[in-house]
Amino acid sequence: MQTIVVITTDSIWKQALQAGEYTQSTIDSTLSEVGFIHCTIPEQTITIANRHFSDKTGLILVLIDKSKVTSEVKFEASLSGRPGLYPHIYGPLNINAAYAILPLEKDASGQFIEPEELKTS
Repeated sequence: MQTIVVITTDSIWKQALQAGEYTQSTIDSTLSEVGFIHCTIPEQTITIANRHFSDKTGLILVLIDKSKVTSEVKFEASLSGRPGLYPHIYGPLNINAAYAILPLEKDASGQFIEPEELKTS
């Protein structure tokens, strides 16, 4: 199984559960605005969380089985030019592709801490 990760909030995820699909691109933008859902692979997740969401609290990680995603998933270069390929979901995320929800906690310095479950995904 290949894991991809969505960084979101508990309230956004609960809305997705009610709707039956996840349609945010990022916490602050929608799929319809951007055209795809931003994701990471486990090794990229904490770096991205600290880079883009350091001012946020109450975040969760949605661990997704890529093989269960019904929309197209493409691994593409970052628009910012950062090295590496990032998974993008081109369409709504079917919620039954998610297999775990992890809280994203911060340490005393305000940096996100990598959950143990993410290390083994």
